[in-house]
Amino acid sequence: MAELSKILQLPGRQTPTGEDVTLFTQELGWMVGAGVPLGRAIDLLLLDASDGAMAPALRAMRAELRAGSSLAHALANQSALFPPSYTRLVGLAEAAGTLPQVLERIHFARANAQTLRRKIRSAMTYPAFLLVVAIAAVAVILLAVIPQLKAIAPSTTQGDPSALTRLIVVSDWLTLHWQILAVIVALSVLLGAAVLRRAAARQALAEFFSAMPVIGPVIRTMRLAELMQTLAMLTDAGLPFADALRLARRTTFAAKLADALAQMEAALRAGGDVTAPLNASGQFPPLLVSLIRVGMETGSIAPSLRQAAQIFDDKTRHATERALALLEPAIILLISGVIGGIIYVIVDALMAVNDLLI
Repeated sequence: MAELSKILQLPGRQTPTGEDVTLFTQELGWMVGAGVPLGRAIDLLLLDASDGAMAPALRAMRAELRAGSSLAHALANQSALFPPSYTRLVGLAEAAGTLPQVLERIHFARANAQTLRRKIRSAMTYPAFLLVVAIAAVAVILLAVIPQLKAIAPSTTQGDPSALTRLIVVSDWLTLHWQILAVIVALSVLLGAAVLRRAAARQALAEFFSAMPVIGPVIRTMRLAELMQTLAMLTDAGLPFADALRLARRTTFAAKLADALAQMEAALRAGGDVTAPLNASGQFPPLLVSLIRVGMETGSIAPSLRQAAQIFDDKTRHATERALALLEPAIILLISGVIGGIIYVIVDALMAVNDLLI
């Protein structure tokens, strides 16, 4: 019941979202860059947050800072909000005196990734709307139209194995059990929301969708773009590439990508070919492997990773456009086929009734 109450708790939510963390990063970077002391900046953010979702985390950070802890340590104790790569970047920035610049980079990377996700969600809104309309149209036909047809021509359906008879059977079942079906659907939605709160469930769902023929390429390309952006930020901050690989491995949900990064780190520490695990995994396209190889050979891995992140951001946008160009006509054709088939059966039955009356 506690889990259910958390799901239903829409007003005054107490769980910060990724957008909340991104906004916190942007505002903290602005204030620190303007010369506001770190403790005072957290106080101002807490005053602005009031009783919002970020307020508990800000209070905990303020207490740690007043106790003499660093910002990185305070963020590390909020691991549900700030991944290891984030806290490590902040720690390096505090040591180097470049906290405003690093916060700006983190904000840019997070905002860019979130904008891309929003675009994908917005692009999928229309196909989802079409599916909802199709389901509603079929439900209206089965619950309203078919019973009227049965009342008009009951004799033509007795002992008839036609499609109309099967539609009438389905309509009768839905008419009798629609309340139970509605309860089952509602409980399934709530249960699904509860299950998706678990990282393992989200990972399994992401792996399922990434294997699909149309949506899969979009998800895989977006993962690579986010991974390259994370690695670029870490190496830009002066972190050794091996440590950057280790931290980036913790931020990805893709098990195959994480395994490839682990093998890259092992090869790098052993002095081997760091790109060999990339080729062996099959998860990295040749262009990305070439960029990393050139970066390693020339000692300019951070610029190579930034270039790779930009390339795969563009590829994700193009892949999204291609997926939508295929999905929308396919969904329209599917809806047209289903509804058209039902209408054909109904019209055919009405013609049969007309022939009998004549």
